[in-house]
Amino acid sequence: MVTKNKTDFYSFLNDYLQNWKQLNSDYMKAVISDDLIAREIRQGEAEDYGFEESVEGWTQTFEYFKDQEMEWVLTTQSIIPLKPNERMVIIRATLTMEGKLVETSNLFFQTFVQDTANHEWKLKRTYVETGIPN
Repeated sequence: MVTKNKTDFYSFLNDYLQNWKQLNSDYMKAVISDDLIAREIRQGEAEDYGFEESVEGWTQTFEYFKDQEMEWVLTTQSIIPLKPNERMVIIRATLTMEGKLVETSNLFFQTFVQDTANHEWKLKRTYVETGIPN
């Protein structure tokens, strides 16, 4: 799925969430910045990672779920302008398995930056809290 108007953040975000729901790892790879700075908190332990690990994580996750009866439930909690070309989005991500909501969700704090040359939005920073009870 291609963003119709690259400069409109809300159109971009809609495309991003739709591609996430559709398990589109190629889209995720294209939108993640090469110099991504990322941290995930899982069971109280922090893990830092970058572009390669992020792409691998999305690919493995989407591959795992592709043949299952599941659906992502993505809820935008907040959109915070940080700079004219920078937005932080807080997304609560959970899923349903066989029509039932799972017990936990993850909270993503994702910062997107718009490139001034080509006007494309890229994921530059992400912080994830995992295992939040639903």
